[in-house]
Amino acid sequence: MRSFRAPRSLSAAALGVLGLLAASLTPAAAAPPPDCTAGLHIFTTSTGVERQAGPVLIFTDSGVGGSYTSGFLAGSTISGAQHIMLNTQTNLSELNGEFVATGPQGTLSIQYVGHADLSTGMATGQFVSAGGTGAFSDFHWQGRITARLVGPATFDAVDSGPCFTTH
Repeated sequence: MRSFRAPRSLSAAALGVLGLLAASLTPAAAAPPPDCTAGLHIFTTSTGVERQAGPVLIFTDSGVGGSYTSGFLAGSTISGAQHIMLNTQTNLSELNGEFVATGPQGTLSIQYVGHADLSTGMATGQFVSAGGTGAFSDFHWQGRITARLVGPATFDAVDSGPCFTTH
């Protein structure tokens, strides 16, 4: 039994056409979303419910206030609540919370988790947007928080990370 063998020139041409076809079907690499950055001044407005568990102080529903001081949210005020666990022996704290930034373009809800070293005054964390109104109704943003203690229960921070709008 004889097997069929295409002429070499036909095989090379077919491979060339297949290569062009495959290249045209390969999706172009999408550009990553741009980074959005905004500075904020955030502070505790109330301690909420406080309880002690050994060396750990726990604050539930502690009030949060402040404002964005730079970036695309500059001038927006923030208001919300957080939960804090502070180890009074190590001066390390863990926190999580949510606030709403309110400005002329609408509102944007931000959820965050982080930790602070009250001995060094440095804090880090992560955040994600959780809905909004106006210009922020289809806005998505997530990223890193870096902050430094500037007064009692008061931090200057920067939120930075990828952001995009869906329509």
